[in-house]
Amino acid sequence: MENIAENINWLITALTFLGGIYMYFNHTYRLNQEQLNKQQVQLNEYQIEKSKAESLEKKQAMIEANVYRTTDRKGNSIWKMKIYNKGKAKATNIDFTSETLDADSAIELIGDPTMFPIPSLIPYGSVELSVLLCCGHKPSHKFIFTWDDESGKGRAQEQDVFFQ
Repeated sequence: MENIAENINWLITALTFLGGIYMYFNHTYRLNQEQLNKQQVQLNEYQIEKSKAESLEKKQAMIEANVYRTTDRKGNSIWKMKIYNKGKAKATNIDFTSETLDADSAIELIGDPTMFPIPSLIPYGSVELSVLLCCGHKPSHKFIFTWDDESGKGRAQEQDVFFQ
């Protein structure tokens, strides 16, 4: 009888031990699955956001300008303002305004006034205007560029353009 009770005790101990191991692994597995599912959801959301951002970026143009000094064929220094599209989409109806430039009589942009608004600029395309700088000009002016592209009409970018 004593042997049977001892065997039952061992059996209960073994079952308790196996039950504890089962509960531990089952609980750990469920926690890992929940954490993995949460991470998978976050990863999927991140990938969707990234895909949307890339898709939008492909539809957007980005118009900017810079002024630089170069030399003509005769070796004289001349100034140019380059307006360029550094975006990934074609820009149309490109124009700019600058109240500070309009007020600065020591800077004159030389070009055909009928060229504005510029009909279009392909990605990485540009147009150049000659610039006449006189003594006493302000070194920078705030420009507001406006254009249309695949992502929308009337897009705008404000930029300080330096005339130095």
